[in-house]
Amino acid sequence: MEILIALVGTLILLVLIVFACSIFTNAIEWVGHRFQLSQGAVGSVLAAVGTALPETLVPIVAIVSGIMGVSSISVEEGQEIGIGAILGAPFLLSTLAMFVSAVAVFVFAKQGKRSTQMHVETHLFKRDLQYFFAAYALVVLAAFVCTPVMKMILAGLLVVYYGIYVYRTMTKEHMADSEFELEALMFVPGSGLESEGKKEPVTLIILLQVLAGLLGILICAHLFVDQVKHISTLFHLNPLVLSLIIAPIATELPEKFNSVVWISKKKDVLAIGNITGAMVFQSCIPTAVGLAFTPWVLTPQAVASVVLTFVSSLLIYFFGFLKEARYMPYVMLLGGLCYVAFLWISFR
Repeated sequence: MEILIALVGTLILLVLIVFACSIFTNAIEWVGHRFQLSQGAVGSVLAAVGTALPETLVPIVAIVSGIMGVSSISVEEGQEIGIGAILGAPFLLSTLAMFVSAVAVFVFAKQGKRSTQMHVETHLFKRDLQYFFAAYALVVLAAFVCTPVMKMILAGLLVVYYGIYVYRTMTKEHMADSEFELEALMFVPGSGLESEGKKEPVTLIILLQVLAGLLGILICAHLFVDQVKHISTLFHLNPLVLSLIIAPIATELPEKFNSVVWISKKKDVLAIGNITGAMVFQSCIPTAVGLAFTPWVLTPQAVASVVLTFVSSLLIYFFGFLKEARYMPYVMLLGGLCYVAFLWISFR
């Protein structure tokens, strides 16, 4: 009975997260319009960073809690959970999040809401993945760097590297300019573009809705984490499984419903940018924290997650964008196989 109640509570939280994501995505599109940003910038930077906050906080809280002794976990346990959560986030994004997005494409295509053809800015997302590959390669390299000073230097380089990525993504001359097909702002029903003869919402209301959506995602994701932790306890899962598998699902996948929302509206640039942009962010900022405050020793299970992350990402990079991304959703489905492979390695 306790397990059933926990599962029902988890489903309710998922519904609330989807609603919060709808509020956030609706507002973030208006931010892009108001500040004349392209869809690539909105998806890869604003949406990706905004929704990456929960999963970024998980490893930081785990590591700091262990060091400060403010919880029941030891320093070693905090570091183990932190490293697992840091590696687990890009792993889940490149595998399960891509798989879920591909499934959404086929589901909405079957419902007649869109076609299976994805309309993306190929050069933009290839560039996102190139940034990701370079940063994530440092994850592997850092495991073989023994001196704390070298790890601190690599951590600093990752932060600077992400700053360069943001600058290039937000600079218009590096991107194709895209127009937004905007729906009314949820906080201002009946609003719309002036070019369509409607009254546009004021900037303050737009930003308040962004904040409301983001807070809704953060609060629900936090509750979702607690719920999943409770379920993992009921099933007697160990901390490593929790950090590499459960924690990323609890913190990453719910916010990636943003991508599902955008896919349903045929806004594939925003949908995929939300994932690839988060992959770059997760490979830089949380990893920098891990390098600075943990020994950064990778277990065989962690190495397996790194390898499968590269496999899934490389498949999308080399085959997903062929013939104007005609086969992209099919290639993205392979991410699900990589995720299943990791589960098999973990539990065999």
